[in-house]
Amino acid sequence: MKKRIFISIGLPDKIKNKITEFQEEIDRSFSYSCGSSPIKWTKKDNLHITLFFVGYLEINDLVGVFDIVEKVANEFNTFDLKLENISYAPKGKFPPKMVWVNAEKSDYLGMLQKKLEVALLSNPNIVLENEEGSNKNFSAHITTGRIVQWQFARMEPEELPDISKDFSMGFKINSIEVMESELKKGGARYTILKSFNFKD
Repeated sequence: MKKRIFISIGLPDKIKNKITEFQEEIDRSFSYSCGSSPIKWTKKDNLHITLFFVGYLEINDLVGVFDIVEKVANEFNTFDLKLENISYAPKGKFPPKMVWVNAEKSDYLGMLQKKLEVALLSNPNIVLENEEGSNKNFSAHITTGRIVQWQFARMEPEELPDISKDFSMGFKINSIEVMESELKKGGARYTILKSFNFKD
């Protein structure tokens, strides 16, 4: 039986709580201007930053993934990441597909993500479903909601509330997680399979 796997950074409760407040505020903005919100919000417990989407893996291949992620984690120190703003996403695209909390550019986080990507894609003993494409042009963000396209399409551009807001909070990253994503009828359920701490 295969498992749907991705590598991620978890978020502290203070960040999740702030995002939840923004979700409720944006929801009210849509309800006021359009009558209903076209956004399916990410549940609080599911909020995270994806570093690399692996895809479906055989259980036997998971041990190899654990070894790679642990090795990469041992090469990095704990570091801080600042969150910048919340906005429609992708930027400059209409209609948008999601609502994101965007992180400020971090060269250190970029190095971590690239190291993971190269290590996972170059290991001959692991057969990845996702071999290219979906992780290109990495941009650290938290997916806070997905836009229901048919609802969004019924709205006039002038009806849409401006959801852009500053999100001036930061947090310390001291670990990365190997996650399983189970697609359920009521939405995805994420489970931490293993967590690996950085050197500090």
